[in-house]
Amino acid sequence: MDRNELHYTMPMGSPDWWYLNIGFLIGLTLLFAVSYKANHKKLTWIAWILAFIIGGNHIAGHIEALINGVWEAKTHLPFHLCSFSAILSVFFLITRKQWTYEFLIFWSAGAIHAFITPEITDGDSVFNRWEFGIAHGGIIATSFFATIKLGFRPRAKSWLKVFAYTQLTLPIVGIINYLLDSNYMYIAQRPEANNPFIIGDWPWYILGLEFAVLLHFYAFYWIHKRIPQVKI
Repeated sequence: MDRNELHYTMPMGSPDWWYLNIGFLIGLTLLFAVSYKANHKKLTWIAWILAFIIGGNHIAGHIEALINGVWEAKTHLPFHLCSFSAILSVFFLITRKQWTYEFLIFWSAGAIHAFITPEITDGDSVFNRWEFGIAHGGIIATSFFATIKLGFRPRAKSWLKVFAYTQLTLPIVGIINYLLDSNYMYIAQRPEANNPFIIGDWPWYILGLEFAVLLHFYAFYWIHKRIPQVKI
């Protein structure tokens, strides 16, 4: 059985791909434009609004699927890493906990690839494209907003700790995939996207992804550690 039968992949450089990426850049630019010279109170309001957008978008995705009669446990439960990250974004923006920040900046690596080689799990409707863009764009925007405007920084070896904790999700999600015949976190069947880090068939591509994840976590640690805080 093809667990990715509803998935829609955008070829790199296609009109859909450009719309998605340009829309993300516009949204990111607007976020930092409205936070320009923002004081603490205004930054708090911006954080709450961003949390409302990301959280509302996540809920809207479920409502839309229910209304159209396509909601299924094997495709719509929040067990993809980017679904974890979207929920974590909302939690961080409200609580501003250091550990949520660290998980968020490292898990946002997956959201970056969602814009490079997009694969929408629900199909190619206009709503699904918007929901996909807002969800993944919100993850990236929140992580950089936290570093640049809120002054958060990853702690030493946090990238290794988050990588270790991430491994604990694999057997749990693997059991869920077995029970639901699903493909959460793409560990039951390789993604359809033409991503250079996906090499080989199941289960060998998972080993390559593990190595790629470790490299990405360290790269994001290095980036967020060195980005200057912009107080204006």
